[in-house]
Amino acid sequence: MFRRTAEGAALLALLASSATAFAQIGADRETTISEARAAIARGDKAAAIARLEAASIAWPNDPEVLRLLGSAYAYAQRYREAIATLRAAQVLAPEDLDIRAALARAHLWSGDRDAARRELAAIEARDPGNADLAAIRNQLALPQGERATTRRGVFASQSVARVTPDNRPDRTWWTTTLGAFGPIARGTTLSVEAEREDRGVAVDTHLLARVDHQFSPGWRGYLTAAATPEADFREQWSIRGGIEADMSRRVTLLADVRHADYGQTQVTAVEPGIRFGVPALRSSATLRMINLWDERGEHRSGWSARVDTGTRSGAGLFAGVASYPDTEAGITRRVRSVFAGAAIPVSADVTIRATGEYERRVDTYTRKGLSVGLQLRL
Repeated sequence: MFRRTAEGAALLALLASSATAFAQIGADRETTISEARAAIARGDKAAAIARLEAASIAWPNDPEVLRLLGSAYAYAQRYREAIATLRAAQVLAPEDLDIRAALARAHLWSGDRDAARRELAAIEARDPGNADLAAIRNQLALPQGERATTRRGVFASQSVARVTPDNRPDRTWWTTTLGAFGPIARGTTLSVEAEREDRGVAVDTHLLARVDHQFSPGWRGYLTAAATPEADFREQWSIRGGIEADMSRRVTLLADVRHADYGQTQVTAVEPGIRFGVPALRSSATLRMINLWDERGEHRSGWSARVDTGTRSGAGLFAGVASYPDTEAGITRRVRSVFAGAAIPVSADVTIRATGEYERRVDTYTRKGLSVGLQLRL
């Protein structure tokens, strides 16, 4: 009798342990999917892909995981991988119309409109009122290569800084920034902004336009032109360009060049750099070397280091430190700074950003600043 009771207790314990294990596996799966969705919502495609690739190994026959991974590949313009992954998901769940809709989008974005239309016809045959049909048809109506999923938006920020000049009383500086961004061609985005900096004794309004272009899935570049009408301490005009090249999933090479004109003087800067990514930790570290030829044509050097990481809630945290030559009012000084901040997605369309910074400009002033910004995607 005792033996039967002991065996029964052991069996119950085993069943309870198995139930707990299965519940934990399910919870881990849901957490992974939730983190991936949050990464996609904030535009961090690399983090989403890293989480979903790991999930596809842990759950190789899960059609939802494969659907999300295929969609993330498509967002990152990795169309062959997207289509292959979504095909695998379709084999596992042939009646799942969400997978078919994701496949239609991947075909469309890759340029294969006929394949996208075939997927739409199959969806319509099974569910004429499907919510994805109209949206994908609208994308098909756009010119070749243009994606309706490309977002537009506006942003604004307000900064306040307490400044301690070396030989004068403390003062407060205020900076207000307004801007907007949106697509202008396939793989190309234009952003414009106006920044008004009030230092009490002088006010400069800095105008900037920037074009970003995706040359291929692993190559990106940008070009910026800026001007400050009747400048007091900012440059009268400047131009800056740069490129990023993904050497692997974890290594990206960076290169930036800038030339600025202050009226009586000009400066040029060249900034090579490298970024190391750690997808499993949703983190990256960026290192840059800063080379500047100052108003006297002399070469000065510096460096900067920055760490970015994502949280499970979808927020992005960042911090950095730097020591570099910087020109203000045509005079170059050594600057040492440290900063930290966060970008918090309130929803898929709204992100709040806050940054705190300490800066010491040698033989000039010390500045302690705080900036709060808001970005709205339309």
